[in-house]
Amino acid sequence: MFLSELNVENFRGIRRGHLSFGETTVLIGENDCGKSSLLDALARALDAPDAGPPRFEPQSFFREEGPSGDAPAGPIRIELRFQERHAGEWEGLELGGLQSALAGQLPATRRFALRLHATPGAGGDEPGETTWEIHVPGAPGPTGRNDAGLLAAIRALSPLIQLRGGLISVGPAPCAPAPNGPGTSAGVEQLAREVEAHYQALIAGASPQLERELEEGFKAARTLLEQRAVAFRSGGSLTRLALAEVLGRAPNGVGRTRQALHSSSAERLGVLILTAAVLRHLPAAPGGPARPIVVIEDPEAHLHLMTLASVWGLLDNFDVQKIVTTQSETLLAAAPLQSVRRLTRYQGVVRQWRVHDGALKPDELRKLSYHLRARRGEASFARLWILVEGETEFWMLRELGRVAGHDFDLEGIACVEFAQCGIPPLVKAARELGIEWHLLTDGDTAGLSYVEKARALLRGDPPDERITALRERDIEHCFYQHGYAGVYQRAAGMRVSPSSTVPAKAVIHRALQRTSKPRMALQVILAASETGSPGVPPPLRQMIETCVRLAREAPRRGAQEPAPPRRQRRRPAQ
Repeated sequence: MFLSELNVENFRGIRRGHLSFGETTVLIGENDCGKSSLLDALARALDAPDAGPPRFEPQSFFREEGPSGDAPAGPIRIELRFQERHAGEWEGLELGGLQSALAGQLPATRRFALRLHATPGAGGDEPGETTWEIHVPGAPGPTGRNDAGLLAAIRALSPLIQLRGGLISVGPAPCAPAPNGPGTSAGVEQLAREVEAHYQALIAGASPQLERELEEGFKAARTLLEQRAVAFRSGGSLTRLALAEVLGRAPNGVGRTRQALHSSSAERLGVLILTAAVLRHLPAAPGGPARPIVVIEDPEAHLHLMTLASVWGLLDNFDVQKIVTTQSETLLAAAPLQSVRRLTRYQGVVRQWRVHDGALKPDELRKLSYHLRARRGEASFARLWILVEGETEFWMLRELGRVAGHDFDLEGIACVEFAQCGIPPLVKAARELGIEWHLLTDGDTAGLSYVEKARALLRGDPPDERITALRERDIEHCFYQHGYAGVYQRAAGMRVSPSSTVPAKAVIHRALQRTSKPRMALQVILAASETGSPGVPPPLRQMIETCVRLAREAPRRGAQEPAPPRRQRRRPAQ
């Protein structure tokens, strides 16, 4: 079954949280954004070790900060929403008591919600009671209250596979390596055991013939995947949908042909690692119509980029629902933008940010996917983007921040060039992803046009929070006029007396002719770092202080931002 949404209340550090899912969902966010707690809530519902209702320890309940912080804020509520991907998908599934309740939804796609409710024990020090029930849209009331058989059926149809701490692990498998169950052939069991054995020998470095171990393990993994009807596609840095975003259209041949595996060492290792990792965590009897939900946390851990590309290329073809957490800009850039969920948390409220359908025009999505995500993927992890025109600002601002006493990496500030992408796509994407933004422009004619474009996107924000327009024609003239004329004169090989009428434009042009813009920027930064220097020019210092403040306030400001309206689904005619 397809999991569409997760809603959580009063669980661990989450007072309230929401997540929506696609076929592949990529979660990003800072270390305290609530990713682990949301995934733990999902696991509590679908992966209880004793096959019964989940148990919640006293420390599982959310507690408010302050005088009342010792008492749980309220009961834990976990809601999982499932839906058909197309009408009739659930035909033939053994849903027990849920079958009659869902029958009234035909011919539309059917939906239901599994809701768990846990109360704290006496005094908040003992495990409390957990109850559950099923809610079906349009039904007169809930059904299946505390029906253990129904809960077990849902778990069997949506088994959860969790791969934590990367894909590489050494030691005995946490469960039987073979996907045992009704209808599972002995040959498949044997292949699974071979994959596990070769994987263990290779990762532990215990084999005297590593190349042979890799080759034999790869063959067993590929045969096993073929027998379990997993489609192969060549690895690489871009998935099919991500490539379509960059091209602005479906690429020729994509979706119609399958490329054979090239069998490079990186690709063979990737296939073996992923196959072994999934087998090590596969439920004992997934068979039949079960469609697992695979949660992979930080798959980039301990993997070379070439191996990671192979893993991601294969993972993209597993016919399972996938939830991936990552801190890798390479992996993030390989995922379609609309599969990304950026999480923020403020005062216990976890909010997801995503690029909704229609938020970006096709051409805007194409430009953004190439010029930002494919080339500057790390910017997607930032709290604030400084939108700059060109390479000089890109080179200088990070170091200027250090001169002003601020580390952009620690503050979550990234410089993003907008010349090729344009301002509107970047501002729209920043808003959708909950990223603050500030525009720095020159004072020339082009800069004035950029200011007007940004003003049209303010939505009531104070202009000085979002826009810094230099009075000078460019950043070089700004430095020249604020105490750094001598740096440019030396670079130009010119001696200009205080009474000289040589214009700044001529000196700067000569200096840039004799050296590159990045080198010139470095010389200015070195001069600004020296004791007794004029420091950061006032307009740039003010901009840096504004950006640091916005970045620090980002979680609070995001919590105040109204969530986009949810689309109302039409009910089928009665």
